[in-house]
Amino acid sequence: MSNFESAAKPWLVFRHAGLEHIGTIAPVFERAGVPYRYLDVYRGEPVPDHLGGIGGLIAMGGPMSVYEAGRYPFLDAEMRLIRRAAEMSMPVLGICLGSQLIAGALGARVYPGSQKEIGWYPVELVEPEDELAGGLPARFMGFHWHGDTFELPAGAKHLFRSALYPNQGFRWGASVCALQFHMEVGAAMIAEWLEDPGCCAEMGAISGLDPQTIRRDTERHAAALERLSAQFFARFFTKFTSE
Repeated sequence: MSNFESAAKPWLVFRHAGLEHIGTIAPVFERAGVPYRYLDVYRGEPVPDHLGGIGGLIAMGGPMSVYEAGRYPFLDAEMRLIRRAAEMSMPVLGICLGSQLIAGALGARVYPGSQKEIGWYPVELVEPEDELAGGLPARFMGFHWHGDTFELPAGAKHLFRSALYPNQGFRWGASVCALQFHMEVGAAMIAEWLEDPGCCAEMGAISGLDPQTIRRDTERHAAALERLSAQFFARFFTKFTSE
């Protein structure tokens, strides 16, 4: 347990798009009996300016970019709260856009990548002895949907990388974890994304990207990723949700 007592308090999930729910994280919370609630910032729900009554923070993905805070003011509000939580050793998890928000909140640069990475691509484990990532395969297939990246914040421990994006995940201290790739997805969740008009438009703008290839790859790789995600997220959340 961190010095921020989180076991009896609901976790707050920043949601930036309706399809970006917590996926395979939900069963981990259910087994631990820990409540959570979505804060739909994309619908105008305000970001709180304090952490009272909150057990932890989760920042999910979304179509916007950290450097677009002028257009999406809630991004700056999220980063302020993330920074405060990190300084209190309160648990924080960020996925995709959420990882970029954590990086930005901790003072690192977030910027466009050289090309979008959408679909199934290998992820490599950088720190095999790390207390959080240790025990995962040295190389596994992860699901990606992003075009931005970040530099590692000062003091971060680099956890994952891919061929296109060297910074695919990091840990900051014992309570903050950022994942650029989508470890939380299952086959049903990916199917939702592939049928979404906005996602289809994004894929259609990328030469050579075939949704049918992603569907076939999902049949091959989704079950294995779900097993890894159950292991990884249980390890991260157990120390913050156990009595």
